[in-house]
Amino acid sequence: MEPSLLCPDCKRLEREYQLTIAEIYSVVGGRFKSVREKLHQLFRWQDVRDEAVEAFYEHKKTHARRASGLRRVA
Repeated sequence: MEPSLLCPDCKRLEREYQLTIAEIYSVVGGRFKSVREKLHQLFRWQDVRDEAVEAFYEHKKTHARRASGLRRVA
């Protein structure tokens, strides 16, 4: 089994990402007083999503470093 599937941090970061996606869908399907307000919320949640993706990928790199660290040559 892949180490990232067992990692609690991977699960947490994946959950955070999924929550941001749900918020984006909520904004898209929701009603707002103005289009401007709707776009503001959409862009805000897209930024949060992008940060979640970046954090997830940065964390996943630690798994690759651990696996490749066994064969590291100085």
